[in-house]
Amino acid sequence: MRNTFFPKEFVEKYSNLLGSEWDEFFKTIQTKQPKSFWVNTNKSTVNEALESLRKKNISFKWLKFHEQSYSIDFATPGQLEEYRNGLISIQEKAAMMPVVVLNPTKDDYVLDACSAPGMKTIQLSNLAGKVFATELNTKRFEILQKTIERFDLKNVEAKRIDFRNLKRNKRFDKILLDVVCSSEGLVRKKREALVDWSQNLVKRKAHDQKHMLVRAFDYLKDGGEMVYSTCSFAPEENEEVINYFLTRRTNATIEQIKLEGVKIRENKLCKNCVRLYPQDNDTQQFFIAKIKKHKSTTPQPKEKD
Repeated sequence: MRNTFFPKEFVEKYSNLLGSEWDEFFKTIQTKQPKSFWVNTNKSTVNEALESLRKKNISFKWLKFHEQSYSIDFATPGQLEEYRNGLISIQEKAAMMPVVVLNPTKDDYVLDACSAPGMKTIQLSNLAGKVFATELNTKRFEILQKTIERFDLKNVEAKRIDFRNLKRNKRFDKILLDVVCSSEGLVRKKREALVDWSQNLVKRKAHDQKHMLVRAFDYLKDGGEMVYSTCSFAPEENEEVINYFLTRRTNATIEQIKLEGVKIRENKLCKNCVRLYPQDNDTQQFFIAKIKKHKSTTPQPKEKD
């Protein structure tokens, strides 16, 4: 079996950051992540999808943070008829959590700002009233379109655009910014995920993320909520982005996050932000921040285009 590739710079950085927890963290991210799925209620009820799996004697277990999330004991769930027909989507369990934290309702108009390949778009489509999904990259947008068609996401409008170029007066009830990052969390899925990783890459991503978060927030209605998330473990792409954002938008607060059945630690770098450690919940590493927008009585600083 091929070994997972870890750049020396990555090992040095995170062994220093994690200290005594490094060994357990490093051991966990060298193992394959467990399989999990989300029931797509656009094409099936939860009971219908589960009954179809039971008839095939496939073992699965409910993940308590949402009624549509399940782990599955099956080596190749992507080959299942239920997946091919769009009844379920294959999705890592930590990757499901940003949408669960956002918790849209059928009354909400939601922006999915960096939407491809569309797994979170499926979740949003199931839970929200209407979804506006944006993706700039042409190839990724084509994948998103296929996801929308295959999973019957009729309440999703997709546009190939940088969301920062939307009309300035456009507003949403809720926003998901699962931002493009250095993708450190994918290492449990792809052994070569860190081949192009470097600290310079992290810094470049963090620079873009700061600007993207401020601009996304400006599309939110007063009283609305948004979620910023990454599958990176880098403080530069997570807590430092949030702390920068709070200096630019004083009418924002970071809300507490609770997820049933999920171990959440206190974040001493940024209050109420959630850093999911792989060894705590057998997941990818993930970062989630829930942000609420309050009506501002003072002008907010402008970001450069």
